Amino acid sequence: MSIRKAFRSKTEIVSLKTMSETLSFVRVQSDDLILTTKNIYDIFLQSSLKNNKILFREDYGTGQILDTTVDKIAKDAGASYKRVIGIGPGSVMELAKLLSLEKFSPFADIYHQRFALKKIRDLILIPSTPGTGTEVTPYCAVVMSSLGVQTVLNDDCLYADYALLCPELLEDLPFKAMASSSFDSFVHAFESYLSPLATPFSKTMSLKAMEIIIKAWSSIACNGAGALNDNIALLQQAGTMAGIGYANAGCAAIHATAYPLAVRLSLSHGESNYITFFEIVKIYKEKKAIGSLDDIECMACEILDCKKDESFAYLERLCNNILSRKKLSALGMKENQILEFTDMVMTRQHMLIANGYVQLSPGEIADVYKNLF
Repeated sequence: MSIRKAFRSKTEIVSLKTMSETLSFVRVQSDDLILTTKNIYDIFLQSSLKNNKILFREDYGTGQILDTTVDKIAKDAGASYKRVIGIGPGSVMELAKLLSLEKFSPFADIYHQRFALKKIRDLILIPSTPGTGTEVTPYCAVVMSSLGVQTVLNDDCLYADYALLCPELLEDLPFKAMASSSFDSFVHAFESYLSPLATPFSKTMSLKAMEIIIKAWSSIACNGAGALNDNIALLQQAGTMAGIGYANAGCAAIHATAYPLAVRLSLSHGESNYITFFEIVKIYKEKKAIGSLDDIECMACEILDCKKDESFAYLERLCNNILSRKKLSALGMKENQILEFTDMVMTRQHMLIANGYVQLSPGEIADVYKNLF
């Protein structure tokens, strides 16, 4: 199928206030399979769920999803369940997507395209962070541990039937996790807005998401971390809006250059994007200042009360007040990895580079890592 500009949203999105209200909406059945975290279960689910099969994300490791993780969870889940309910952060929801399929193990067979994906179960996703947007995307990222590479599945059968937004789930989110996660959603919105595949409909979602996030960050910077709970529902909504933009128009160079940082340095997805973001923006401004980037600067300067050409400088200072950044050398990167990371981007993330606002050369990508080192 050829790639074309179009707007789609296959998931029904429902905003709720509490987990009690959310569980009433879901009407959990005895033959539902629930994937969640132990903390969420202890706080919100233990008293309500008595006879369900429940899998805990922590029992299968932490961090990125590995192919070995997928195979183990497939074995433990079995096949005797009719719906899948994923309640938790991005990795929980992406694993829940796989659990809704007829067959997803051994994952190596999916990687080598030995069978087609087929969804046979209803899928309900309830995010516990405000950033990934995966509750409304057709994507699932898995690392092939034997190869040291990440593959991203992109198939319509990975869309959830329902995405339920419950801000109560986010109320105890650690501040750093919130900051990192919200920056992840900001980058989804930013890159999808600039994408050559963006439509007026996806751009509306993406621009509104960025506006909400910048206003929330400004509130937190002015009033302290205590202002987080006042903004958490809006940040969650912005993450889903950004996810819709991302699902329709994709991401680009920021995600591509962040990829080696997540895979080789074990940084979170949001933090990896944050580290490379402003370096990529500098290249964009140098090569194509007038265009969709101009729209974002106009929106940001109104919120940040600055001149348009100062928007990203003001935004960078705001972000540094929310989440500090370290040099890559302080995060474990070696100088000889500059070329390795550049090669990883050009050979494994070339489709994201091709989807960029402007095209980046290998030399420009290498310079990103040199400047951040």
